[in-house]
Amino acid sequence: MFLAHDKWRLIPASDEAAELSRRSNLSPLEAEFLCAFVDGPDRREAWLADGPPVFPGPEALPGLDEASEQVEKAILSSRKILVHGDYDVDGLMGAAVLCGGLGALGAEASAFIPSRFEGGYGLSEASLKAVKDEGAQLLVTADCGTNAREVGSELVSMGCGLVVTDHHVAQPGLAPPGIIVNPQLQDGDSELKDLCGASVAYLLLRAVQRRMGRELPEEPFLRLLAIATVADVVAMSSLNRRICKAGFKALETTPNPGIALLLSRCAAENGVTSHHVGFYLAPRFNAAGRIEDARLVLDLMLERDPAEAARMVGRLEALNETRRKLQASAYEEASRAAGDEGLPVVFAASASWHKGVVGPVAARLAGEKKRSAFVVAIEDGIGTGSARAFGEDNVTERLRAASDILDRFGGHAGAAGFTVSTDKLAALENRLQDGAPPPERGKPRGYYPLEASRLHEAWLALSRLDPLGPDAKEPYIGLRNVASSGPRLVNGRHLFWDVRLAAGSSARMIAWDGAASGWGRDSVSPGSTVIGRLIPELRRGNGPYYFQVADILP
Repeated sequence: MFLAHDKWRLIPASDEAAELSRRSNLSPLEAEFLCAFVDGPDRREAWLADGPPVFPGPEALPGLDEASEQVEKAILSSRKILVHGDYDVDGLMGAAVLCGGLGALGAEASAFIPSRFEGGYGLSEASLKAVKDEGAQLLVTADCGTNAREVGSELVSMGCGLVVTDHHVAQPGLAPPGIIVNPQLQDGDSELKDLCGASVAYLLLRAVQRRMGRELPEEPFLRLLAIATVADVVAMSSLNRRICKAGFKALETTPNPGIALLLSRCAAENGVTSHHVGFYLAPRFNAAGRIEDARLVLDLMLERDPAEAARMVGRLEALNETRRKLQASAYEEASRAAGDEGLPVVFAASASWHKGVVGPVAARLAGEKKRSAFVVAIEDGIGTGSARAFGEDNVTERLRAASDILDRFGGHAGAAGFTVSTDKLAALENRLQDGAPPPERGKPRGYYPLEASRLHEAWLALSRLDPLGPDAKEPYIGLRNVASSGPRLVNGRHLFWDVRLAAGSSARMIAWDGAASGWGRDSVSPGSTVIGRLIPELRRGNGPYYFQVADILP
């Protein structure tokens, strides 16, 4: 018998899953997982839709046709185009899409990636300087610009045109002069609102090539869009899922030497999954902008020489190691300063943290504390903050309620950035803590019960359903009748078990920091329920997956 618990709820088998398996090509376990982890028949049907992504035409988004006309005119008149990206993965992939694609269409295009430490997010004084230095006559953005009224006005006064492609929420009265292509400006619901910034940029590229009567191969861009979609943690709509499925397949045979080298190091020979992108590629790509210069990633995406690409990858690995150390230190301190569990949000600020790591620290705090998290690094009287949402909370709306306190802010429901004067930090914390508690706070998480002997079958089923995306329920599994040896204590903190499966095979079960939870040799027994998730292995030689333990119910 599987167990109920105040932190966990059992997801029972459903008649709907049996019917879904009968009328589709899903195995019974795939159908069970789909019904357990994806809400509603409409969303499940979207999961079943197969085939390549079908991108909408220029009429689908306001401003898209007009924007493509402006870009086409710039290309045909040999006007210099400056592509303005952002320093996160989404903005970098979007810049690579536009710079590479427009160049293939004959544009004189170069790229500018702002520094997190100088210009900061989006359009700034550094952007204006880049336009002057390049002699650009048209600025085209990727993943930024929707709320850049002041800088946009400066561009107009300089005689430079502006085309914005973005997916961030528009703030009232901050729209810049120019043409804005942003699905968030549409009325009503649309799956286009779930697109990442790079995909919006690609819609512009497609509109330009259609206007010019040209056709570029889709596969190179799908690789970049899949990386951006996973890295930016956007909802996995039907279109986004198709983009990822096609992009993952294309990544397996990518001719890009830098991406190929990175994938060769993360045990992706059995197929690229969202986990390989989200937990291996994305942290390394983000590390460049968090620690030094994000331009390194864009250069890697455009580099075709294997030796030079290998040098760049080596630099990325070094920056990522630095990022990991800084992030671990900041997380430990922020976790201790997280405040009372009864407060609506986590708020932590310090002058000892590197501002390049506040985003991932906030993400980890939100996941572990089960509250939206706001983390601020202080330097020279300015706090640079990052927010990550828990559950269905909307951190951008929370910041909007404190906009009179902030110097600037922007983002979407799940993630946002902001700056604030240090003399207003206390007022900001008070305003945020006065807000409503996050949705679903304290609600038990669901797990699907499974005999441990079927673990490999579960791995195959989840692999075929990948990517589930952040809007699906987390696919926790509760293992029963676990026959194991161990645990082994690693680094004085982590617990490793070897779990016996069917036909004499075995798998690893890992409880990161499990010793701190008081688990030991007697914690896992045939009568216990071990709750966790199947995680693709990122290191070679250790099998394709392991089971990451979240809890053990006696």
